[in-house]
Amino acid sequence: MDLFKKESKEVISDRAFLVSILIQFITISLLLFLYSTYTEVIHSPNLKITVAVDTNNTILINRLESAGVRVILANASNENANAVINSSSGEVKTDPTSIFSGFAIAKINSISKELSFDEALEEKNFTFSSFNLANENTDFIQMAYGLIIPIAIIMPAMVAMSLAIQSILMERKKRTIELLLVSPLSNFDIILSKAFPYVLASTVSSIAWVFLIMRTIQVSNFLLLLLFEFFFSLFLVSVSMIISAKAASVKEANAISSLVGMITITSIVIPYNPLSLYFPAVMIARIASNALDSSIVIGILSLCFAGFLAFAMATKSIGDMRNNFV
Repeated sequence: MDLFKKESKEVISDRAFLVSILIQFITISLLLFLYSTYTEVIHSPNLKITVAVDTNNTILINRLESAGVRVILANASNENANAVINSSSGEVKTDPTSIFSGFAIAKINSISKELSFDEALEEKNFTFSSFNLANENTDFIQMAYGLIIPIAIIMPAMVAMSLAIQSILMERKKRTIELLLVSPLSNFDIILSKAFPYVLASTVSSIAWVFLIMRTIQVSNFLLLLLFEFFFSLFLVSVSMIISAKAASVKEANAISSLVGMITITSIVIPYNPLSLYFPAVMIARIASNALDSSIVIGILSLCFAGFLAFAMATKSIGDMRNNFV
């Protein structure tokens, strides 16, 4: 318990940890500001968007006008148009020098998806309804659940991993690890005191960030998200402990930990495949958007198993260090 308190105080007073908290706050705040600004502007009645359209698709024109877009007929110049649509060919031309072109594209994209979906519903006789969407706003929903919330969960865990890996490395460099190895403390007590302060710090940080996000974006299954964060942090921190205990040098440990971090980050942008449902960012997005199903339960249980397994292997790595030292 004394060792646990000592490690916890060092984590809280660590300047690198405090700076990481500030960086996380700034990052998430900027993303929320961007999200809020986008949604407010895109729905503002004062947003002046002009789209030039041919006369071949009256349904599209009516939908654009209903969405607050000023529609004009396409002509040779189209000087005042933020986008020009040829509904016959499906071609959309925009002026990249105009900041309103992005909003015009967003409007057109939203309307075209709505048309396609409505046509599919009519053809297949489906009944569709949405629920738990804040203010029934679907704009930028990919950013909310696919980027902001996963960052709030993954980033603290990544920071915890990068800081935790230095713990045993510094102990090894200063040779103070030898005092722990010859002490009556068990392997479990040592790894528990070394790993859990970082796991708890990561979890507490995520709680703060999710609460901050919930002021702007509706988040479902809050407790399940925290459970995911806890075991995800436990897994990464335990892996960092294994690396720092097994690595021959500080450079080797940092290189391996960077590789693990790159693999975690890469999983966010890997194209869809059968395992995508179990990638961290996808799991977080699905939990936060209230899309619970059997695959999420399987993913959570798998993560819990991976966390416990990594922690057990980290405990064993301390035992191996003790055996080699003795």
